[in-house]
Amino acid sequence: MTRHRDDIKQQIERILNWGPSEHWQLRDFGVLSELVLVRTKQRVNGRDLQTFWHSPATASPALLNALARFADYDDWNDFCRRNAYGVVDTDDETQLTHMPGWEIPINWVIIICWLSVLASILIGILLVWKR
Repeated sequence: MTRHRDDIKQQIERILNWGPSEHWQLRDFGVLSELVLVRTKQRVNGRDLQTFWHSPATASPALLNALARFADYDDWNDFCRRNAYGVVDTDDETQLTHMPGWEIPINWVIIICWLSVLASILIGILLVWKR
């Protein structure tokens, strides 16, 4: 639930683009309350929004639904479902979408680099000697 609360806050902060919510004042939450009312036709108190943003207190289902609707979700349950966390189940088909990587051991990379440096020096010496 805490992750979802943080997610809805972040999404609304991105929508509003007002800067970090730590600097918001009560009047900012009042403006947000008006924006929620205009967009969702649902009245939310500015103080309730401030409490939701700045404390871990449990929010009412009506507040959560209004905020989810403000962020273009059907309701809080829709928000939670579409922003779910957990393990994604995969089957054989989805596991094989990428070819297994072939890694070159770091020792081989170092050896190849040194051999290329030696080869470059040898070619340089041969070119100077042939002139």
